[in-house]
Amino acid sequence: MTLDPWTESDVKMLSDLARTPAVMRYIGDGTTWTDARIADVGAHVVEHWRRHGFGWRVARVGAVPVGLIALNFAGEGAGIDASEYEIGWWLAPSAWGRGLAREGAAAVRDEAFARVGAPSIVARIQPANAGSLAVAAATGLSYESDSVGRGGEPIAVLRLDASRWHEEISRSAPGSPRAARPGAPA
Repeated sequence: MTLDPWTESDVKMLSDLARTPAVMRYIGDGTTWTDARIADVGAHVVEHWRRHGFGWRVARVGAVPVGLIALNFAGEGAGIDASEYEIGWWLAPSAWGRGLAREGAAAVRDEAFARVGAPSIVARIQPANAGSLAVAAATGLSYESDSVGRGGEPIAVLRLDASRWHEEISRSAPGSPRAARPGAPA
């Protein structure tokens, strides 16, 4: 799997994901998105990359986009401080159960700490989303608190501090495999 920086041309993939009820079940209020919302979010992601030098990445298996792995500031109304570094993942159902979310989340986690310099990362996950909770745990995040998301949905806030990540890295044996690195920013 490769993780490529998000570009304007990736809105088609976002549209496919945002119109898939199984993908959207645990995103916000669980409803699929309108064309206007998809366009607004796609433009916001491109602007986030331009302003901050990091953001959403397109997960590809071969040349085929299968989802997105996100690293962004949480933003207003997220149920946490707007300046938190947030990670997340949306994959097409055809990509579920193959370890791709875990692989992508680990790569973006490593980018957040090693390249971006985040003091910590958080994930906002609805408590019923067992799959994403498992990905977060496998990526090193642990439960911190409960909150309410933008759509009024209950969310669990999970966190990993940079200091804990650095401790884990120092305990790893030299040459031990790490998550694949994301592609260079555009």
